[in-house]
Amino acid sequence: MKKNCLFFLLILLVSLQTFAQSFETHKVKSGENISSIAKKYNVSEQSIYKYNPDAKKGNLTGVVLVIPVSSSSDNRNYEKQSVLNFKEYKVKRKETLYSIAKANDISVGDLKKYNTYLYDEELGKGDVIRIPVFSKNDTININNSVQNSSFENLKHIVMPQEGKMAIARKYGMTMAQLNALNPGVTDLKPGQVLNVINPQNKDSKAAQNAGENFISYTVKPKENYYRLTKQFNTTKDTLIKYNPILAEEGLEAGMTIKIPKPQTMLNDTLSVSASKKIKLEELITNRRRKKIAVMLPFSLRQFEGDSIDKEALLKDDRVLRVSLDFYSGVVTAIDSVEKLRIPISAKVFDTEKSGAKVDEILRQLEYDNFDAVIGPVLSKNVEKASRLFNRNNIPVLSPLIDAELNGEANLLQTRPSKLMMEKALITYIDSLKEGKNLLILADEKHDYLKSKLVYTFPEATVVQQAKEEYMQTSDLVKVLSKEKENWLILESEDLELISNATSYLNAMVPEYKIRIFTSDKSKPYEDEISNEYLSNLQFTYASVAKECEDFENNAFVKNYKSDYGILPNKFATRGFDLTYDLLLRLAAAENLYKALELEGMTEQVENKFSYHKKMIGGYYNDAVYLIKYDEGLTLKVIN
Repeated sequence: MKKNCLFFLLILLVSLQTFAQSFETHKVKSGENISSIAKKYNVSEQSIYKYNPDAKKGNLTGVVLVIPVSSSSDNRNYEKQSVLNFKEYKVKRKETLYSIAKANDISVGDLKKYNTYLYDEELGKGDVIRIPVFSKNDTININNSVQNSSFENLKHIVMPQEGKMAIARKYGMTMAQLNALNPGVTDLKPGQVLNVINPQNKDSKAAQNAGENFISYTVKPKENYYRLTKQFNTTKDTLIKYNPILAEEGLEAGMTIKIPKPQTMLNDTLSVSASKKIKLEELITNRRRKKIAVMLPFSLRQFEGDSIDKEALLKDDRVLRVSLDFYSGVVTAIDSVEKLRIPISAKVFDTEKSGAKVDEILRQLEYDNFDAVIGPVLSKNVEKASRLFNRNNIPVLSPLIDAELNGEANLLQTRPSKLMMEKALITYIDSLKEGKNLLILADEKHDYLKSKLVYTFPEATVVQQAKEEYMQTSDLVKVLSKEKENWLILESEDLELISNATSYLNAMVPEYKIRIFTSDKSKPYEDEISNEYLSNLQFTYASVAKECEDFENNAFVKNYKSDYGILPNKFATRGFDLTYDLLLRLAAAENLYKALELEGMTEQVENKFSYHKKMIGGYYNDAVYLIKYDEGLTLKVIN
């Protein structure tokens, strides 16, 4: 009980000024406008628009407005929170700013504000930090007066201890409708402002029906109304209708908006690709010679000398094998592009897995004028190359790294990061979770992702092991539902955990409907887990490459097999896809940066590319495949 009281005291009032206000209603007379009404009540026009988003639509005569009136005669600034006191907290192992802030219902910014060293330093185990405890104001229920408005769309202020179900019932809505109108809102906090439908409005029934069929979509850099309306077969007016914030602030990257589901979204196939497909071969206009550099860690010096067992060296050096496979794909891509009558000059450099060697190569290339550079492979080396080549505005492509990079504006992260993989899977599950029993199972190495999933899906159940040493069938049985389809998100690299979970769940398939998801198809799935189990469990995972189509009739595969006598592996295919895509982009525009402005996604043999500009730094590729094990052990791309 004491703990619950403490948590209540720590609630962060996002819109504290709301509780310090009373509300009145005003029926607009002929000749009145928002400006004159604002002056009459001594409030700002913006505050009227905040609670009456439809007021921008035109003639208001006869319309009832909700007017926020300050309860304080001296008109104090209620947006400013006051700190009641502080409590000291000793940081435990694996805790993060995010997890501590969430546990105390405050923001990461609040923690940094009152522990200023965290602006420059990382949080560490054993650190003693101050956690602010904010004051709690008396609250009044203003929502009854808000409902007196005659507008179709209303704003509801969340009151203490008020849940989503109670709010939905208050306005005659379903949970699905409330969630659709408020994408991304999970845990409610007093002071939050929710979009709701006015039950008194004559058009509310139609509005409610419309609210059942939305998707949540995060606006990407460079996206505009035209792209969104074409992509989702909708109109600008429709987007603004269901997202009033667009009328106030315009369309901005990073916004999460709700969009009526397109007719193409059926069953379990998610058709919300970032953009149309581009066929670069049809856009070739620049046939001048392309000059590229390729920097890979071959370490060929180790093969010098007649007494060296080259076969053994090759067998033991995985980095060398990957580099050679990737380079074989690069060579095949260059050959394919030259057959399109585009001349290529390529310089290849051996970085020798050495930072000093990379420095030497970069000094040598400082004044060379390349159209693009592929590599180096390691994060610190490709970031170093980015800094040097950025002086001459030469693009640098990171070929294989999936970690977040900190390069200059010229750095292209060609492989989708783990964050992009997670986002693609979460977006898919979020769009189709209605009526599902969501479960989360993660090992200690994936604590961060487990926290992220719990935050995103507060309705999900976290699977707990009764015995720390191993999982038992009973751990799963007690959280499974026979009435709903069970969707289990399994995030782990631990062979024992994955093996036990898939084995137990497969045995339960005749009795339960079960589907397993993961954002990272780790090694155990490849080597140890039965494909039959994965098929029975409709195993669905995020992937950089398609991995699943019979590509032996592909022109690249035929050429590769002809040249090397074997089928290309995933590294050879990636080397081809990345290089072929790069060279054709260079041929489709004046330079690579201009080509990156092309609206759409390109897809080669197994990899696809959809580049976007970071707010700070270079470009990232968010083109991720979602793949599902279907009936008959077949694999199916579902996005």
